[in-house]
Amino acid sequence: MNTSRRWVEDWNANAGRTDSRRLSRRDLLRTSAWGLSGLLLAACSPVVGPPPVAGGEPAAAPASAMPAAPPRRPIVDTHIHLWKLPRTEAPMSDDATFPSGCCGEIPWLEVDALMSDYTATVGGQKVDQIVLIEASVATPPEKMILSNRWMLDTAAADEKILSVVGKLDPTQDTAAFAAQVDDLAADKNWVGIRIGGDIFLPDVEQAFANIKPNVLDNFAALASRGLMIDSLGVTGAVMGAIAEAVPGLTIVMDHVAEKPQTLEVEDGWRADMQAAGAAPGVHIKVSDIHRLSTTEMKGEWPVQFTPVTDPSSYVSVLDTLWDIFGAERLIFGTNWPVSNVAGLDVDSIDVQIGILESYLSGKGEANRDKVMHDNAIRVYSPRI
Repeated sequence: MNTSRRWVEDWNANAGRTDSRRLSRRDLLRTSAWGLSGLLLAACSPVVGPPPVAGGEPAAAPASAMPAAPPRRPIVDTHIHLWKLPRTEAPMSDDATFPSGCCGEIPWLEVDALMSDYTATVGGQKVDQIVLIEASVATPPEKMILSNRWMLDTAAADEKILSVVGKLDPTQDTAAFAAQVDDLAADKNWVGIRIGGDIFLPDVEQAFANIKPNVLDNFAALASRGLMIDSLGVTGAVMGAIAEAVPGLTIVMDHVAEKPQTLEVEDGWRADMQAAGAAPGVHIKVSDIHRLSTTEMKGEWPVQFTPVTDPSSYVSVLDTLWDIFGAERLIFGTNWPVSNVAGLDVDSIDVQIGILESYLSGKGEANRDKVMHDNAIRVYSPRI
């Protein structure tokens, strides 16, 4: 930092200056003309109000005397993915097929996604901390630990990363699962795993009764260690039943519980949310909220489109979630960089922040902070 600028900041801090009486670097430079003693005298003199105008009314206060804008309130983005391509080579070397290899050519997604890329975005600069979520699609079992390790190494190198939600096979033998959990959880930044539809027996309805052997026991092993699960591709009814069957397990359902991508509130989705909400351990991650406008904007994966950015369009969906889960069980996230499918000509992180901040502006600061920050800290903080 420039020496004169540091002097000014130290002076203002030590003297407790208000905005109207703070010294600027420009003030300091003037000392060459009229001396340091004169500067200090001016800085310590009383503030004189604006002169009156005709009629005895004071003139408008100068801009420098106006009240400062309120400080920005904290934000945790609980859902981003990172990778360094190609994933078949160092530093990742986990052979995952996402974003390359699983889904055809997706030029806007098949690029490196690193913390420097996230923090370079408009929205990313408004975020205080993030949670790194696995994207280990089709990673072979022998490379799953390596995939988790890369995420943990990435988290260790960047203080903006609050924690890591990794990937393990919850259907495997309980002893093998426990050994892998203990290995990874030795790093306190590893706070749980994300699970999906592979917990069910094949070729049958995805129902609680059809969950594979070992799964519930392995979930109990996570709960006993204070670890949690994110879920994708599993209904709210099943996740609610899992929460009831495994006391103490914290569950977060990703991406508005995979609601159909419309701005309407479907009866079936509402009923599924009510089933999930009946279990106190189930939370909803309000991530990818802008992609609910896919139908309205005639979007089709993986072609990028411009989402609906008017926050009022999302109120009905958010009201439904608020009524069922309240401020205590809603958690903000973005799903960057996948969220950029609805990021044509807009910053997908910033759009989602705007939608949530607008909605929460009428809920009080305490409730706003729960959804945008506090709940994330409670659920995703590194384990002690």
